[in-house]
Formats: sequence, C-alpha cells, structure tokens
Amino acid sequence: MPGISARGLSHEGRKQLAVNLTRVLALYRSILDAYIIEFFTDNLWDTLPCSWQEALDGLKPPQLATMLLGMPGEGEVVRYRSVWPLTLLALKSTACALAFTRMPGFQTPSEFLENPSQSSRLTAPFRKHVRPKKQHEIRRLGELVKKLSDFTGCTQVVDVGSGQGHLSRFMALGLGLMVKSIEGDQRLVERAQRLDQELLQALEKEEKRNPQVVQTSPRHSPHHVVRPTWPRRTVWWPSSAWLYCLPHWWRRLFYWTGCCTFRNRPFLPGFHAELLPIFSPELSPRNLVLVATKMPLGQALSVLETEDS
Repeated sequence: MPGISARGLSHEGRKQLAVNLTRVLALYRSILDAYIIEFFTDNLWDTLPCSWQEALDGLKPPQLATMLLGMPGEGEVVRYRSVWPLTLLALKSTACALAFTRMPGFQTPSEFLENPSQSSRLTAPFRKHVRPKKQHEIRRLGELVKKLSDFTGCTQVVDVGSGQGHLSRFMALGLGLMVKSIEGDQRLVERAQRLDQELLQALEKEEKRNPQVVQTSPRHSPHHVVRPTWPRRTVWWPSSAWLYCLPHWWRRLFYWTGCCTFRNRPFLPGFHAELLPIFSPELSPRNLVLVATKMPLGQALSVLETEDS
C-alpha cells in the first residue's frame, strides 16, 4: 500500500486528517488500548464482535495478510472463505485510506548483502551483541538524531527507555553526541554499563591495529540513569506464552496487527512534526518515526530520509 504523507497536505488538509484519525481512534479505542493489556489474561479475543471472530478465527498468516492488510502475492487473487461483516470491511477500508506511507525515501539498504547477520554500515565493535534488525535500527535512528542535532544546534540527547543502551552507545561513542540514557530496570542499566566498557576496550584495540582510524575528538560514554517507571502490562509475547498458547497465535497476531495500525499519532501542538519511514520495511516492519522540532524542518526532511551520514 502506498499510504499517505502529511507532508504534501495543506494546513486545512492536515487538520481534516487529524479529525479523521481522531474519529477512527475513538471508534476502535478498545483495539488501541489492547497494546498495553495482557492478551491471554484479559481474554481480549472474546471482546471482538462475534461476527469478526467467525470471519478471522483460524486464518493462516498469509491469509490474514492478504485479507486484512490487502497484501496479496504476485498473481494471487484475494478469496474470502465467508462473507465478512460490513463493520470489519469498514475497518479494513478505513485503515488503508488513513495509513501513512511506510516506504522510505531510500533504496533497500545493501548493508546485509555481504553478510546477512552483520551490517556493513557499522564497524565490528558496534555490531557485537546486536541482532541484524537492531543494527539497522540503531544506525538509522542514530544518524537521524545526529542530523537533527546538527540542524537544530542541539548539544544534549536523552534516550528514554534505553534498555541495554545499544542506541545510546552508537550515538555517544560512534557519532560523538552527549547522551543521557534513562531506564527503569536496574539490571538493564548495569548491563549497559558493562557493554559500554567492553565497547570502549574494543575501540581502543581497533585504534591500535589501525592507527589511521584513530578518533581525534574525545569520546564520551552514555550517562545511564535509573528512573523507576509505573507498572504496566504488554501484549508482547514471551517465548513460554508463545509455545504454550500456540493454538491461539492467529488471534494474537490479529490484535498485534490492529494495534500497530492505530498507534501512530502524527500531530503535536506547538511543534513542527512529521511521521517518517526511516527504517527499511523489509528489516523493520514498524518503521515509522515521529520527528518533532520547535523550528520548521523545511528542506531538512529530504536530508533526514537519505542514507548518507
């Protein structure tokens, strides 16, 4: 699906789009809220209309993608096994009409052509302990933050919910930004600090082996802060639940798909905001990033979406 982009809309067009999105979000609020509710404990499947359950129950992933998301394979014809209720068809049509484009402004990255497990755009020390999908994401997001920092004159970066600090490390030790990382889990913070030291040692060894790549500017490790957060539940499945509840996986997949469809909110009062697909959808399907600044982004948008550092 090509999707829409708010960038090409007038001020009135953006306002109307915001109204339409708000109406849809209010109508399907239960699906939106399901993102932070435990799927199995709260029995979310039974909250769907019975006619939806009958239409969707037992669909295989290719069928679900074809029928609900409108993504048939080449030469494939969409065939419904039963007549879908009008409310479900309305949801499908509305989601397609209001979906933001997920196609980035660059070609599919060639960073994994040589080795599918190692990004050629990251040096070896930054790839350690990081899966390929995450390598692509931290590189693209880190470069985006670097471009925004240069564009706005920002000198400090805060990474909220930094986890093990992979993104913070790349921004601080790879791109030279001053980074403060905030995470609510003490264990993750301790893990991040250990990985910081490990990366620093690896970078020092790299410089000794290759003196020509010695960094002239001083390095600053991320500053990790523990900030307790409120308890919350998520629908993201642990491996144990996935294996134990295998007969109901398609039901959960539908809920996950619905939540991802309606979670994007592109308008922030007082800010110039754009929703940009900065990741490759083949590597990171949830590839939209909300970018907001207090100054107009203008021509910088085309720069933000490029692959050039």
